[in-house]
Amino acid sequence: MKMFTQNKKQKMLLIATTALALVFIISFPYAYASVPSATAEETQSSQARMLNAKGIAVDKANGQAVITSAGFALALEATEVNETIIKFNVVEGTVGINGTEFAITEGNGAVLRDKHVFLLQAEGTGPEGQPVTLKLAGRYFWMWGHLYVARIAGSLQTDSSITLLILRAAIRV
Repeated sequence: MKMFTQNKKQKMLLIATTALALVFIISFPYAYASVPSATAEETQSSQARMLNAKGIAVDKANGQAVITSAGFALALEATEVNETIIKFNVVEGTVGINGTEFAITEGNGAVLRDKHVFLLQAEGTGPEGQPVTLKLAGRYFWMWGHLYVARIAGSLQTDSSITLLILRAAIRV
């Protein structure tokens, strides 16, 4: 039986190939995420994308922090796309906090591509018709294909209270 042996040149070639493959695998998501995916005309003719999130809401009641479940589904539509920023409108959506639904009717936001963050502010109404403001900031990550996920911190503000939100979200683009 003959044993397989490698000389010094073969070992160096194998190590260099492995190192290049690792560099490519690590850098590929960042390169892909920074390339503009659509022109302004393509984006304006496309349909709205759904941003879905689940997490927790933190309220103060009687000096105590009350933690409840929270989530939202927002329809977003891009209005301007370039290499560094994507501006979008919030078309519609709902925010649910511990079973209470808030309707979101309009808003806007932006994605800062080079920093991998997004900002969003939207207006809507509560179950009794009171005005509410949703403010979100998040850091997003590319998860292969057309899927992006984000960690989001924000608030839902009414005339009488501010509810803090900590969420995880996903959107397909």
